[in-house]
Amino acid sequence: MADPSLSCLGQPTAGSGMKIFVLGAGMMGRAVVHDLGEAREVRKIAVADFDRARAHDVARKFGHGKATAVFADVHDTGHLSRLLRGSDVVVNCTQFNWNLEVMRAALAARVHYMDLGGLYHMTRKQFALDRDFRRIGRLAIAGMGGAPGITNVMARELSEGLERVESIRVYNAGADQQRYDSPIAYTFSIATILDELTTPPVAFEDGRYVEKPLLSDPEKGTFPVPIGNIVLRHSIHSELGTLPVSFAQRGLRECFFKINYEPQLVNLVRNLAQAGFTSSQPVAVNGTRVAPRAVLLALLQKQAPKKIPLDVEALRVVVSGRRGGVRKASALEMWADHSTRPQFSAVARDTGYPAAIAAVMVGRGEISGVGVQAPESVVPPAPFFRELKQRGFRFRRWNVRR
Repeated sequence: MADPSLSCLGQPTAGSGMKIFVLGAGMMGRAVVHDLGEAREVRKIAVADFDRARAHDVARKFGHGKATAVFADVHDTGHLSRLLRGSDVVVNCTQFNWNLEVMRAALAARVHYMDLGGLYHMTRKQFALDRDFRRIGRLAIAGMGGAPGITNVMARELSEGLERVESIRVYNAGADQQRYDSPIAYTFSIATILDELTTPPVAFEDGRYVEKPLLSDPEKGTFPVPIGNIVLRHSIHSELGTLPVSFAQRGLRECFFKINYEPQLVNLVRNLAQAGFTSSQPVAVNGTRVAPRAVLLALLQKQAPKKIPLDVEALRVVVSGRRGGVRKASALEMWADHSTRPQFSAVARDTGYPAAIAAVMVGRGEISGVGVQAPESVVPPAPFFRELKQRGFRFRRWNVRR
């Protein structure tokens, strides 16, 4: 595991007066802005989006009088870097495809960086910028939301005291009790959902990476009501991009991420994929070349559910290893509910709030380090979990019989 005590070069001044730049005014960005707005240490929040009207709406509704809206185009790294100058941290809430572009803008502006994940492949690419961030004395945290983010820090917490860490199993479970008018309902980016359901998962087995079939190896799981008894399956996810590397020196042999998706959504995406609608390869239509996936995303976003999800989400991590030659295994579970004031889904809360908390912790000096780092390497569990508990997130821990 990377050393969490790396020197704190370029750290913002602890205390009041932080300026945080939130890039992306979607579901997750709103939660980040709201939580930052309630932090006494935060003085200014910039809410940036390609849709300036949306950014203005988010700044006004969720910024607690601290936020201003700006137009930003992630395609234009030079312009974005100029916008970032003077900020302490940029929280990247855009689609993960843009992580590298935003990181390069953060490098040019010499600001700390964090995002919400990179679905494994992008996460691994991001570590190529480690030397650049070290050179300017800034920290970039890859995947600081819920899963990844909370899950990574849970793995670190469970590993404390173990001499060897042999297995890390990550589970993401949820349920939504809202009744939607549309048969297509989702609680986070539909683009990310499409990627998770159409990109072959990666797991870590017997000390090496392997590609798994889509939604393979079903495993029964029991969670508190209303989730209950469910089936979880492999899915592509960012935890696999860092945990096997972070725990390699402690003997990690197994690591995977499994999630439960609504069967209706899984069947819909499977049928669309088989028909070619999820392909990014352009096809000719009446003399114009268009990408089926781009058209599908535009239609799905246009038909996005208007009702607020009445969802819950549970993140569970199970770690097994050895201490004093004795095999030990324990589990840690986090539970998140949706909120009504403000109206946020559980997924938005447990994705956006951790990023906001981590941004403020960087400003306080509670998170230190330079270079591109995984959450499990630099985020101290105790203060991080304490902040989450203050926001109503619940945790339980128990020993596991192996």
